[in-house]
Parts: sequence; structure tokens; C-alpha cells
Amino acid sequence: MDNKTTYIEFCQKNDDIPLFHQPWWWEIVTSGNWDIAVSKDKNDNIKAVFPYHIKKKSGLKFLLQPILTPYGGILYFYPHDLKKHTSIYSFQNKHAEKIIEQLPKNTIYQYFKFSPEIENWYPFFKKKYEQTTRYTFILKNIRDHNAIFNDFSNTLKRQIKEAEEKFDITEEENVCSVFSLMKNSLKRQNIKFNPDRDQIKKLDSKLAGNKQRKIFIARDRSGKLISGLYLVWDKKTAYLLGLGSDYNASVGHSTKLLIWESIKFASKHVDIFDFEGSMIEGVERLYKNFGGIKTPYFEIKKYKNRFIKAAFSLLNR
Repeated sequence: MDNKTTYIEFCQKNDDIPLFHQPWWWEIVTSGNWDIAVSKDKNDNIKAVFPYHIKKKSGLKFLLQPILTPYGGILYFYPHDLKKHTSIYSFQNKHAEKIIEQLPKNTIYQYFKFSPEIENWYPFFKKKYEQTTRYTFILKNIRDHNAIFNDFSNTLKRQIKEAEEKFDITEEENVCSVFSLMKNSLKRQNIKFNPDRDQIKKLDSKLAGNKQRKIFIARDRSGKLISGLYLVWDKKTAYLLGLGSDYNASVGHSTKLLIWESIKFASKHVDIFDFEGSMIEGVERLYKNFGGIKTPYFEIKKYKNRFIKAAFSLLNR
């Protein structure tokens, strides 16, 4: 039995697998072009997994972070009696090394975004990977709405109250409207975002069937669509996966109201809200005002050689 089949069967027996490590998620967002490294203990029990997206172009192979997938990396399954930090680090190092050995060697470039829960990237450092620290904002104890709102910046509180007078928030089913708004917003910031329409619909259909997503739309009093938000969640955390606005309209503070409404809704299912991070100054400032904990996560890269790295540097200028 190959690793992918083994992992799919494992997930069918375990209902606490994070959303962005679910086999069906990877199947959809990579159009089936994925595989997984699996590390087991001496009793053949799975202790760590690492899904990766395989992309081939012009005869070259890349391992990449899939579109619409904010986090990935290693997912560990710790023994219940593992308590000491030294034992935890040893466990992580041992299984990470086994994972790294299974990753395809004949790649030009590898790029991964690790979950904020992964605090130890040392095994990758030893194998000549590079790391950049990025940040997200995470709200905890979101079921206490009063405490959450009171921790917002005073400016944000005022802006949300102003937005409540101008916009109506509705729950809708048209996923493409949200991602069109998101594409429009990112284009204004010179960020390319062009996901496959059928891929988005397939992912949304699966999430809707699992009752793991909600689409929020802000409209002005005339009924014009102004902003949209796409919320997803698993058993532990809700994630702000998509947010965008029509900047040809009067946006006001509609996105801030959308986020607040999505936090309140998410609290029906989970107690943690992840803004899914951004290093864009304006977006970072917006998320910061919601009072979340600034939380680091790792962006991991590896180039085949220094010439490939130089070529990537030139392309990204």
C-alpha cells in the first residue's frame, strides 16, 4: 500500500485531522498532483506526515504550496505520555528527518508554508533549507463576544458601528463572487491571484457538503455587492480564507464589519479564529486592530543550487 492510500485510510479512522491536511483538500487544490511522506514508529503506527504538491513545467519538477492552502508542513501525532520538552524535540527531529529523506530529490525548487503550530524547523535547517518567519494574527476564546469586542482598537469599534449603519450582511452561496472580489483587491496591490474557477467550485462544494464553510456578503442599502468574506473551519480553528472588495464602489468599513460578523459566527463551531496572516502593511494593520495574538509561522524554501536561486531572485524582482 502506497503512502497516499495509507494516509487516506488513516484519516478515515481519525476525525481530528486539520482541514489543510485533509486528503480531499489536497486532491482538489492540486488537481490530484500531490503525494505524502509518512513516518512510522517500530509498531507501524503513523507518527508524522507531510503532504506536498508536485508541479512539473518544461521537464522540471517543483514541490510547492498549493493555492488556497495557507498552511501545510509536518503534522505530528504525539504519544499521549510525551510531556518533557526534550522528549518532544527528539520526537520531532527523529520523524522530521525520516520525512525529509522521503521528499523527491530531483527538484529545482521546494516551497512550503508551515502551520503556526510547528515551532521546530531545525531538521530542515540541517538539510540546507532556508526559512523566513511570517506572521498571522490569532484570536482565542472567541465565544466571549464582549471580551473580544472590548479588545478591539477604539478606532475599529467606531468603524464597525459606522458600517452597521451603511451595510447589510447576508449569508450567500455564490463562491465565485467572493473570490472575484478577492482577486480585484489583490490586483490593486500588484499581487497575482488567478485560481481555477472549476477548482474553486469543487472545493466549495466539498466544504459546503461537510458544513465547513460560510460565505458572507456586504451590500449597501441599494443592494449593491460591496465586499465578501470566505470562512472555513475544522474542529479546532476557523480561518479567514478569502476577503475582497469592489473598490469601484464606496467600500467604507464593510470588510471590518464582515470580519466581526464572521468571528461571531465562527464561535458557534470553534473557539479560535485565524486571520491567515498577511505581510502587506495595510492588511497587517487591519488584522492587528482586532486584538489577536501576533503569531509566527515558517516559510521554508530550498533551491537545487545557487544558480537556480539567483534565477528566482531575478524573476521575483
